[in-house]
Parts: sequence; structure tokens; C-alpha cells
Amino acid sequence: MLPWFRIDRTRLTEQTIHDGPSVERIALLGADLPGLRPKLRCGQGDRVERGQVVFHDRAHPDVVLVSPVSGVVESITLGPRRSLSALVIRSENAQHDPDPLVIAKSTPAEMRSALLAQGFWPAFLTRPFGRIPAPDAVPEAIFVTVTADNPYAPDPRVVLGDQLEMFTAGLKAMTLLTSGKVHVCQSPGADIAAGLGARIRGSFFPAGRSSGFASTHIHHSHPVDASRSVWSIGYQDVAAIGKLVATGVHDFSRIVAFTGPRAKQPRLIRTVAGASLPDLIRHEALPGSHGSPLCVFSGSAARGRESSWLGRYHQQVSLLDDASSHGKLPESVVMARLRRTSSQLAPLIPTTALERALAFDIPVVPLLRALSVGDAETAKRLGCLEMVEEDLAEVSLACTSGADYGRMLRHVLDELAEDA
Repeated sequence: MLPWFRIDRTRLTEQTIHDGPSVERIALLGADLPGLRPKLRCGQGDRVERGQVVFHDRAHPDVVLVSPVSGVVESITLGPRRSLSALVIRSENAQHDPDPLVIAKSTPAEMRSALLAQGFWPAFLTRPFGRIPAPDAVPEAIFVTVTADNPYAPDPRVVLGDQLEMFTAGLKAMTLLTSGKVHVCQSPGADIAAGLGARIRGSFFPAGRSSGFASTHIHHSHPVDASRSVWSIGYQDVAAIGKLVATGVHDFSRIVAFTGPRAKQPRLIRTVAGASLPDLIRHEALPGSHGSPLCVFSGSAARGRESSWLGRYHQQVSLLDDASSHGKLPESVVMARLRRTSSQLAPLIPTTALERALAFDIPVVPLLRALSVGDAETAKRLGCLEMVEEDLAEVSLACTSGADYGRMLRHVLDELAEDA
């Protein structure tokens, strides 16, 4: 554990699920869709229904994104090369549940078509490259992440407490997408995959640094390279897929943890994917130390991002003091490093903390040097294909250079994916 991440056990999340406040807006974010270039199927001011397709991938039109709420498209912000920054939908006050769908799900082709049509395909990320898989891709295995990536995150067994039946249905659906194993990666305890057949395997990982990450699970159980591909998916998405398969209802809800030194009551809340964080944290923040302003992260302080929206893959909202306004705050080291810009980069100095910050058994400093200069082939030889951005978050915090190695890794992975 890095020295500035001391666990404050008085602030650990209450593992009881509460209904969160209503949110006026939700957003679909381009940052959550690596490698996807959107073609819009709606415009600003259009009314959309819950579950309606709002855009699809230009390269793979079968990969669609759907609206999690009924409402009006408030804004569409595009980034470089017409990439999506954010599509914001203002939610209607009265949300009507659509009629249950009739889902054909007996064959692999039917299951694949159902998940594509209902917008579930972006729940999967590939290794290598950390991208949404192509519609016709078949993985060698699927890894279901049922682990918490830090002590303040939701306990998966609590979240799945009343959804185990749906989760089981989702695991069985996963077996139709691969001829290999479905690895259910868990922390020690009762095996929630027990008795589901030989192809659904419970795998256990002890609590500790990086053991909650899909890349770590894949590295130890099914290493990948340019010719071997697996997929990862989170346990809440698997439960939602199970509910779709079992009942025909598309569940867009998300259980997230309110955490951080500024959280008034650290606990689990039920909200919706893409929720507006200002709406979600209303009346939830404590006053800041020394009058410092509030900093809101989607995800954890170490691996999330400062944002106004709940990220597609995030299960945590971190309320922190904004350390840029006061250098003596407890979070100052973390926040200063997160905020450091490329113009302020310092030399990369090998340290013990840096070597220990990566969970993979590879030479850290040579990898970081390759990423720093964009040497994709060297980074590939050193094992970057097994990683995604979150795996280098602690490395970025530990490194004296202040560089964002996750962003550098994304550039290299995208280059390698285009050449594959």
C-alpha cells in the first residue's frame, strides 16, 4: 500500500444499501467507450425513451448505446475528430417502466444479438487493448469481477444479496458467448459460483493491492497476448444481464459507495448509470478543512477521475478536499500528483515504492520509459497488453515524474490495436 493511502477505519463505507436521491440529468461519456466512434441517432432537443438507442459505433453499427432514462437530449458535446465527449439527457420526473421484452436466448447467436440490441455490449472490455469487443468476436474466456478494488468500495456480496438469482442467470448467459471458462473472481468466502457447472469456475483472490482488478485476475489465470483474447465484465452488469434474460426487464440501476473524508455518511446508495454527481451528492458533503472547496471523483481517489458524472465502470463516488487550494491537507500528495500537468514533469527516478506499485511481475522502469516515449513495440514486449489504465494508477502516484502513465498506456494500446 502506498504511504498516502492509509485506511481510516472510522470512515469505512456502511455496507447497507439506501435509495439515492433523484437525479435530473444523466450522461453517456466518451471516456467510458475506448475505441468507439459514435454515429448519433438523436439530436439535441429530441425526446428519448428509456432503452432507446441514442448512438452506435461507426465501425460496428451493431454496437449501440441506449438511454437509461426517458427524457430530453439536453446537450451533445463532441471532442477531437468528432469523438464523443458527453451526451446529456434531462430525465423526466415520471419514469414509466417499459413492457418486458421477449428475449430469444437459447443459442449463442440469439444471446449475442440480444445483448447487442439492448446496449449491453459496452459492459465487456477486452484484454488485450482494453476495448469494447467487436460484435462477432469470441473470447477464449470471460472474467467476471466480483471483487472490491479498495477497502471503501461496495462489498460485492452485499450488492448481490437479493440479486443472486439474477446473477446466476447472467453467469449462465456468459457461457453462450465463449467456449472457454467463465471465471467468477471473488474475495475469500463462500463460492457464489458453486454448482453452476464445469465451465463456470469460482476463482479466489486474497485482499490486497490490485487483487480487485480484472487485469490481475487475467494475468494469473489466463495470460493474454496479441493472439489470445479474453473479456472482462463487472458483477453488476452480469446481474443486469441475468435480469434481462430472466424477466425481459432492462435494469439500469447501479449501486455505488459514497466515500471520502468529505462524505457526510459513507454508505451504499442505489442510483442510475451516468448519474449527475452534483445531483447525487446534494446534502451529502461535509464542510471542507480550512474552508477548502469540494472535489468530486467518479471512482476512487487513486483510480477514478474528477468528474460531474458517474462513470460507466465506476462503483464509487469519492468526496475529497480540493488540495490545490491548501498544501497542508491530508490528501495533498494524491491531489497534487493527480493535478500535475505535463509541463511540470520531473525526472523518472527508480524507487522501491515505484517497483512495488505494479502488481505485475515485469520491470517497471523500462515499461514506464517505453510508455513515456511512445515506444509501442517495447511496451508490448514488456507486457503492456495485459493492462488497462487503472493498473498504472498507483504507478503514476508513486513516480517522481508526475506523469499520467495510464493516459500514455491508452495511446500505446490504441496504436497497437490499430496495427493488429
